[in-house]
Amino acid sequence: MSEKDTTVVTTGGNGGSWFLIGALVVIVAVGAYFFLGGDGPAKDVNVSIENPVSE
Repeated sequence: MSEKDTTVVTTGGNGGSWFLIGALVVIVAVGAYFFLGGDGPAKDVNVSIENPVSE
């Protein structure tokens, strides 16, 4: 009788890890765009408060 030991090692792909890393890169890029003065709201804010007229 001949017995043969065979070991098969399969490793899963790193697709999920690369997807998460890519998502984090996109989130950081979008955040940096707005934080560093991208197409955000205007910085000139004018607020006027008036007292009600009493009769």
